[in-house]
Amino acid sequence: MILFKKNSKFILLVTLFTNMGLLLQAQSQRKAQLGPTTERPNIVVFFVDDLGWQDMSEPFYKVKTPINEKFHTPYLETLAKESIKFTNAYATPVCTPSRVSFLTGLNAAHHRVTNWTHPKADTPTDSKDELLNPPDWNINGLSPVPNVPHTIYATPFPSILKANGYYTIHVGKAHWGSAGTPGASPLNLGFMVNIAGHSAGHPQNYYGEQNYGNLPGKAGYQAVPDLMEYHSTPTFLTEALTREALKGTGGTYTP
Repeated sequence: MILFKKNSKFILLVTLFTNMGLLLQAQSQRKAQLGPTTERPNIVVFFVDDLGWQDMSEPFYKVKTPINEKFHTPYLETLAKESIKFTNAYATPVCTPSRVSFLTGLNAAHHRVTNWTHPKADTPTDSKDELLNPPDWNINGLSPVPNVPHTIYATPFPSILKANGYYTIHVGKAHWGSAGTPGASPLNLGFMVNIAGHSAGHPQNYYGEQNYGNLPGKAGYQAVPDLMEYHSTPTFLTEALTREALKGTGGTYTP
């Protein structure tokens, strides 16, 4: 699901999947229309893991479905009215393959990251089967440098933006590469600022009172990095990330 906001200096996307080539094309076309001396648009991407295409009140079908009616997302409805909405979509069954596709423009068959990556390097996540052998896939995910075993080497899209003068920020879940590999850190993928992104695919804990999993002697692979300002406070993880995102982009927060 993709929304392009019209008549604005922002290109806004709300997305469960995408083909990065599409986003590159949209940016280059917009730049050509504006001319070489015009300020380039900002690009804001919401990459929402596990969001079903009906999990909002804004329909991505020709009519609202009964599942759409269960939700109330007025801001997305407003954004959709001001945007170009694309409804022809494909997403992989698990997160990392789609996330790698987003940054590389390659589908899962090409980049061969066909399952979610483990926070620990060289650790397959395949379920055992009595009859079938697991596939030989890139279990360490995406790498911005060559010759890293079991990775897809590619130039991430944020690196292209950074090279062309964009200030690039990542907030929240990363999960592009296993710990100990270059792809584990968004800072190696072209982002100039990284807030809480690391190799894990889900947080160990959502609560500030629990330090998002960073309690002494209890922190595991999924413990959320950064966000120390919110430790021991009643701040839910989503709220903490929203506040930090607004700080990074010069926005303001209203509880």
